[in-house]
Amino acid sequence: MRGSVDLLRKAAACAALGLVAPLAQALDGAVVATGLNQPLYLTAPGGDGRQFIVEKGGLVKVLSGGVVQASPFLDLSAQVGTSGEQGLLGLAFDPAFSTNGRLYVNYVDKATSSTVVERYTLAAGAQSVDTASAQRIITIDQPPYENHKAGWIAFRPGDANNLYIATGDGGNGNDPQNNAQNPSSLLGKILRLDVSGNGMGYAVPTSNPFVGQDDVRPELWALGLRNPWRNSFDRATGDLWIADVGQGAREEINLERAGDPGGHNYGWRLREGSIPTPGVGGSAPGLTDPIYEYTRDVGQSITGGYVYRGPSIEGADGRYFFGDFVASKLFSFALDAQGQVIDLRDDTAAVLGGTGLQGISSLGEDGLGRLYVVGINGVVVSLVPEPSNWALVLAGGLAVAWSARRRRPRV
Repeated sequence: MRGSVDLLRKAAACAALGLVAPLAQALDGAVVATGLNQPLYLTAPGGDGRQFIVEKGGLVKVLSGGVVQASPFLDLSAQVGTSGEQGLLGLAFDPAFSTNGRLYVNYVDKATSSTVVERYTLAAGAQSVDTASAQRIITIDQPPYENHKAGWIAFRPGDANNLYIATGDGGNGNDPQNNAQNPSSLLGKILRLDVSGNGMGYAVPTSNPFVGQDDVRPELWALGLRNPWRNSFDRATGDLWIADVGQGAREEINLERAGDPGGHNYGWRLREGSIPTPGVGGSAPGLTDPIYEYTRDVGQSITGGYVYRGPSIEGADGRYFFGDFVASKLFSFALDAQGQVIDLRDDTAAVLGGTGLQGISSLGEDGLGRLYVVGINGVVVSLVPEPSNWALVLAGGLAVAWSARRRRPRV
């Protein structure tokens, strides 16, 4: 009971200061899938209760009713390269998927080692995607390295025509070709492409920040990124959260608010997090600082996550959850009214303890806003509230709640 009293006191103190209160409900994790082959992502169309799981080797599998379906939703294994950090790296459903059947993938081509973004269309009534429906959106040449391919793709809420694409710097240490700072390169960037047409290719949105500037690719939305791994849009606000994997000193999270015109330079390779990159770093005018960063004693490869907007965890709304691949740790924090990080929590033991999950390759959000943690070892865990027996006691006008804590059965 004392812990619950302390929680109420903290909540009252936060309210007095205009801060976000700590979580009002304990977290737990429930295993929802095992036996997957190097899963890298989980997503779903809006409003869809299923979960679509991306495997590195080129399969997209469907988790429905707690069961991974035997037949893949999409099979690109014949064309996906899997060496190093290559693979099937991204999946995004068109905002109008329920009516047009469109979805997009990002993968590294087995034959050319180039990054490929393609559109596929699910035929009406079909349970799997016909690969003959493929339409190539863009091909991005890659240097002869097997790392830093990023691969996230998504639509910002309220921006149904434009697909955002995250690209890594192409690999090797210290970005030897200086791709991330080169405005003529598509690597180390976030791109924004108009994919609303019915054919192959794309259009450049006229509102992109560098349109009309000499020697700058008009597809660019942001630059200065090393390997942005698992970005996300806040489904409620449209804010863009960018997690960029560091090299040897800092892991970082950047935040771009909805309505921002874009054009930010997040600093790599000049900076790693907020410091000059050891050995090769420097500075430049107008670099954008991360909203949060951590050092290598905490973790060594950040995995970006989501702002929780799900239906079931009391007090979690608005908290950002993220992980670290190497450390297999899960964290969360809130922001105060000034946009500063508060109430940073290590949620590893509460959510992942006893699940067997190792190597957080992704967090995922389904069509209803529920959050998941994806392990490279084939385990997927759902983020859930801890079951509790709650009672209210009135004492001196103060309502005090306590819980008989117990672990959620693993399923």
